[in-house]
Amino acid sequence: MSNPDSADLAAARIGAIRQAAEQGDAQAQFELGHITARGEGVTGDKAEGARWLRKAGEQGHVDAQFLLAGLYLMGDGVAQSAPEGCKWFEKAASQGHADAQYLLGLMREDGDGCDIDPTDAVRWYGQAANQDHAGAQYRLAQMKEHGVGCEINLTEAFKWYRRAALQDYPDAREDLLELCRAHPDLPLPVSELLDGKGRS
Repeated sequence: MSNPDSADLAAARIGAIRQAAEQGDAQAQFELGHITARGEGVTGDKAEGARWLRKAGEQGHVDAQFLLAGLYLMGDGVAQSAPEGCKWFEKAASQGHADAQYLLGLMREDGDGCDIDPTDAVRWYGQAANQDHAGAQYRLAQMKEHGVGCEINLTEAFKWYRRAALQDYPDAREDLLELCRAHPDLPLPVSELLDGKGRS
């Protein structure tokens, strides 16, 4: 049984968010867009949610930019457009959003919605990897191992496979062991071996 007081509080909260959003507050626009798109406490309207997310994203709200990119890729509340998705991921990635950096790396690598640019993919993977994004660490390791978008650097490949493996990323440990087996003379950095996991 719902509490009438809590329902009134929720309605008042949403009203306050809407008022702030209409006055141009980016965080409020993001929150209103998010709850409207999902139908949380308000009538669900994905197109209206996307409209508020765009307003927030245009003001530089990084989470709004990230969500809007996903909406464009899926065609959820907006006309499906991979190039628009790529554009909004790039805005979020440029502000340091690790998931956006990783997904933009995938798009640059595969040419999904944008030009294929393996060098740019390496750059975005590297930024996300430095924020401990395991998927980016794994993809960066593969590119360093095979020289895609960069020079082959097996020491760097080892480092990034290992960091992804320590986060239990699928296939990272197996690929790390295969790299070590294929290159027994690989000069591994001492710092990477201190915990005894270098070639184990």
